[in-house]
Amino acid sequence: MPSRGTRRLRRTAQDLLAKNSRRDSNPAIEWRALMLQDSLFVPVFSSILRNRKLLLALLVATAIQLGLVSAHLPGWPCPFARVLGFPCPGCGLTRATLLLFRGEWRESIAFHAFAPLFLVALTITLAATVAPERSRDWLIPTIESIERRTGITNFLLLGLILYWLARLLIMRSAFAQMLQQ
Repeated sequence: MPSRGTRRLRRTAQDLLAKNSRRDSNPAIEWRALMLQDSLFVPVFSSILRNRKLLLALLVATAIQLGLVSAHLPGWPCPFARVLGFPCPGCGLTRATLLLFRGEWRESIAFHAFAPLFLVALTITLAATVAPERSRDWLIPTIESIERRTGITNFLLLGLILYWLARLLIMRSAFAQMLQQ
């Protein structure tokens, strides 16, 4: 005999299938949403990916910052460092990303260990911004599903904060020297 949760899921699935007899709904997306509604982790990255205007603004700002720094011009100063007087979790990420673009992996990771992950996130952001609707309808729910099942975004953000704290507290002088270069 099926459990109460299984019976509830079947009933909900039947209701969903009945509702999907209309032409204006997408059963695959609604079924995925149903399956993920009771997950442990709240999606962060996929929520941002749904807003194309925000993505475009983020990509333009990132491109300007990367362009300024790669041209050896002063980029935007870190507001976190200006206000609080110490580097933010992302300090050094622009230069580390530029080192990745040049193929200097070892130097990049020495500058900021999260640069490869930032580059992956940047690539996904670019794809979600320029992709046609049909591709976005696959990409964003897939990323949301991964986020809900694994909590990867939450763990990466926690890792970034722990990495930042280690750089501030354990490797303080090396961190300060590196950022002054």
